[in-house]
Amino acid sequence: MPNIPATYLTIIKKALFSLVVLLLTLGANRAASNLLKARVKELSYMSTLRMLVRNTLLIIGCAAILSIWLEFGHTLAVAGGIVGAGIAFASREIIGCFAGYLNIVTGSLFQIGDRIRIGDVKGDVLDISLFRTTIMEIGEWVKADQYTGRTVTIANSAVFSDPVFNYTQHWRYLWDEIMIPVTYASNWQQAAEMMLEHGKKCSSTFLTQAQAELRDMTEHYPALPDTPVEPMIFLTMTDNWIEIRLRYIVEAWQRRAVKTKLYQELLQCFEAEPAITVASATYDIVGFPPLKGDIEHGQ
Repeated sequence: MPNIPATYLTIIKKALFSLVVLLLTLGANRAASNLLKARVKELSYMSTLRMLVRNTLLIIGCAAILSIWLEFGHTLAVAGGIVGAGIAFASREIIGCFAGYLNIVTGSLFQIGDRIRIGDVKGDVLDISLFRTTIMEIGEWVKADQYTGRTVTIANSAVFSDPVFNYTQHWRYLWDEIMIPVTYASNWQQAAEMMLEHGKKCSSTFLTQAQAELRDMTEHYPALPDTPVEPMIFLTMTDNWIEIRLRYIVEAWQRRAVKTKLYQELLQCFEAEPAITVASATYDIVGFPPLKGDIEHGQ
């Protein structure tokens, strides 16, 4: 039987240990994922925990495999040289993305399931990896907060350069408004009362929950002033009409549906009420300037 050089035996042994570490990492990730599925009922929270466990196990597994091949801990000089070489090898973008991931996780900027906007990209967070965040896009050519069908991948380093807007982190509701202009000859008081009544009817199912969540948010941010969540009416006088604005709260994901429902109901009510006329821009032509010049007929 031929003698195998000691160097080859060392390489084979390290490869086997690395394979064992890889299998243990994958097995631990699957076991943790199954455990979270069984214990955590809220989908977005469960997905965020799975992401954290997956990325943590990935870091531990990579560190363990590196320690097998590079034999960390023999000397402090070797360890320092390895770290220095790693920093020199890695690009600034990769380091920035990983630092952005740490900022997202430790700073609770957002989690899976949140509706956010980073820079010009807006949508729902689908996944957060060590270097990138995947978002299901809303908006763009769709003139509302609904999906376009595209997924967008953003480098995690963007959280340092662009503001991060979170629509649902501490409070899943938004204040929204609709505006209907009525003529000065209309019964604008009645129109305002009808709009307020429909706004209260629309928000009655979730008003209590919204108030409770807002109180929790106020405890988290004491500087936040006490703000009413009940629907309110605001009036604006213009040269042509009276603008009646209904301000109300709505769940972030139901914004377009609720606005459409309110417009449909109010327009039907206004059509049935002769004292209310929805205003529109109209132009009266009072005359034409005299035409100069002769019209030449073709020869």
